[in-house]
Amino acid sequence: MTTEPTITCPNCKAEIKLTESLAAPLIESTKRAYEQQMAEKDSEESKR
Repeated sequence: MTTEPTITCPNCKAEIKLTESLAAPLIESTKRAYEQQMAEKDSEESKR
């Protein structure tokens, strides 16, 4: 049996399972931001 990570709503105290479908948009936005930072760093280094 696998237990999924959960968060508890601060307002209604309901437990919300952090399924991949909920986490995917967060992971994707973090990934995009990281890739953008890497691209900017690479372009700065190539200007030198």
